[in-house]
Amino acid sequence: MASIFNALNTGYSGLKTSQVAIDTIGHNIANAENPDYTRQRVVIEPNTPLNTTPGDIGLGAKITEIVRIHDEFVYKRLKSSSSDSEYANFRQSTLDEVSTYFPEIDKNGIYDSLAKYFDAWNSFSTNSDDSALKIDLAQQSKSLAVAIKDTRQLLQDTQDSLDEQLKTSIDEINRLGKEIAELNVRIDTHEAGGDNANDLRDQRDKLELALSKLVNIEVSKGELKSDMSVDPNYVESTDQYHLSIGGSSFVDGSTFHPLVLENAGDGTPYSNVYYQRQDYVKFDITNYLQGGKVGAILSLRGSDYSEEYGKFMNGDIQGIIDKLDSFASALITNTNNIYASHATDSMFSNVSVDSNMLISNSTLPIDTAQQFKVKVYDSNGAVVAERSIGLEGTFQDVVDDINRSDIDDNGDNTITNDVDDFVSASIDPQGNFSISLKAGMEDQGYRFSIEEVDPQNPSLFAGALGLERFFDGTNAEDIDLNRYLDENPTRIGGNGAPIAGDNSVANAMVQLQYDKIDFYIAGSQEPYSSDTLSGFFRMSTTEVAEKTAAAHTTAETSQSLLNAVVNEFDSISRVDIDEELTNLMKYQTGYSASAKVITTIDQMIETLLGIKQ
Repeated sequence: MASIFNALNTGYSGLKTSQVAIDTIGHNIANAENPDYTRQRVVIEPNTPLNTTPGDIGLGAKITEIVRIHDEFVYKRLKSSSSDSEYANFRQSTLDEVSTYFPEIDKNGIYDSLAKYFDAWNSFSTNSDDSALKIDLAQQSKSLAVAIKDTRQLLQDTQDSLDEQLKTSIDEINRLGKEIAELNVRIDTHEAGGDNANDLRDQRDKLELALSKLVNIEVSKGELKSDMSVDPNYVESTDQYHLSIGGSSFVDGSTFHPLVLENAGDGTPYSNVYYQRQDYVKFDITNYLQGGKVGAILSLRGSDYSEEYGKFMNGDIQGIIDKLDSFASALITNTNNIYASHATDSMFSNVSVDSNMLISNSTLPIDTAQQFKVKVYDSNGAVVAERSIGLEGTFQDVVDDINRSDIDDNGDNTITNDVDDFVSASIDPQGNFSISLKAGMEDQGYRFSIEEVDPQNPSLFAGALGLERFFDGTNAEDIDLNRYLDENPTRIGGNGAPIAGDNSVANAMVQLQYDKIDFYIAGSQEPYSSDTLSGFFRMSTTEVAEKTAAAHTTAETSQSLLNAVVNEFDSISRVDIDEELTNLMKYQTGYSASAKVITTIDQMIETLLGIKQ
């Protein structure tokens, strides 16, 4: 039965709903500048009416819930676009820095040093006995070596920095994951009574978005619910929460599984990322991490570490290092191979070999289909003995062939003037290969050299082993002018035969800049490329420039896509001050009207009481 007090309660319900709506609007306005806040709306429904005759009598309004206007589908695209944009921007900034390590357009850097190095050989070839030219050649050689080493060190520093940033990022990922798990507990507790934990969900979304900028994540939140009567863009999730990284469960409700870092291999400072289960069993997920800053770090630094080769087998920075090492190694090997034709009294390798290993099975860039020859000179520069050595067997076979006494090198039926009578070869227990004049031969003025049987198709045996070195080292990390020559540059020889006026070695060095040679990447027995030294270096620097340009294009594209998604998301979930002020006026009017209803009913009650008196 309807009563005047029901009417009073109806007016009160209007006051109450308007008050809560105004409070919600005030909350929206207060957070209008908060980029992580989602606007909220009250859902108002009528109270259950009184069933009377002749019809139902309404009992006012009630607020059933306060919802945030959130579209989970758009938010998922926002996370994905943020991850892609962060990935692209990080790669761009890193490659921009790397490209500055190759300032070739400024007549500076390795390419310019290489040109000056060959210019010095060209000058030296005109008079290989000129000490001033030897000193200049030594200086240009050291400058080239320094330029190569410095660039290599800058790349190494970048790779080291990426590894440090990986560690920092993994710590940040774990912090965010732990906070998300803790928030899930609070959300479950808050929503157990039927209320919506809107602000807590905003906090969790903020953490998810920050996490997506670090690495690509997959989030499942149970079933989605939509209510067109509230807002066409309202698509919210239930709270069966699960977040995975790299295919592994990272946050499961209130349970958090941390990521841990361990050395990528023995003797390396670099780290791989492992997923740790609750029973502390770990799985390497490095190659499964994609997107975001971490994905960019791994794509640049490398993610597949080889203990056999002591380096990453992938990664953009590693690829640039590999090509610079390949360039330096080819320069060292081919230069030393030519320099081995400079007559001397002894040669010692700077790499160790397994005496019983087939040469074809070694990782050294030796063409076993070719041959080299040992030549012995007398004090007048005349060749007194010469022997060709095949490379189809083991390293010990090479030693044995040099030392064989049953070969008549000169075909004169004399057993005292063959190569084995002047020199002997050996491999010590440490695997060091050596060839030296026999006792007394040096005092008699004899010298020997190693030359290619076919200079157009060199075996590179002497250069690969570093038997007679113009350059020390094996790659871009340790290339340097041979210490013996650096101590006294006048020891540099441009002659083949040990006589004045022979410039054959210097001339061959000049020709080297025009010859196509093979370039090998560590970890592969097949040549990566066949080119001139300058051609290979230009190709390598062009690849750096192309990678940088591609990174710029990708970053611009991903940023445009992100901007579009952000605009879409903002149009749905961000606070619009004009809209809020309009609603404020609406609910303020409603509040005033409800107050008027209560005032009117109050006057009615006074009238009734007055009648009774």
